[in-house]
Amino acid sequence: MAAQPPTKAQRDANLNALKTAVDEWAETETARLENETFFMRAVLQGRGASDLGTKNLALASALLQTEINEFLVGS
Repeated sequence: MAAQPPTKAQRDANLNALKTAVDEWAETETARLENETFFMRAVLQGRGASDLGTKNLALASALLQTEINEFLVGS
């Protein structure tokens, strides 16, 4: 506990230092997340996962469902 309360100038300096520290942290965290996103997209691309793959899977699933329905209903 401080012996005397901080002056307005000290409080302002502390708030400015805090703001600077938060801004620096936000910039580094944003850069880290962007790099991680880039890496994960590269991994997905390397595995062949793309929008086309997803669309093909959805189309194949719909065709399979149609075939199963026709088999069960017997039409």
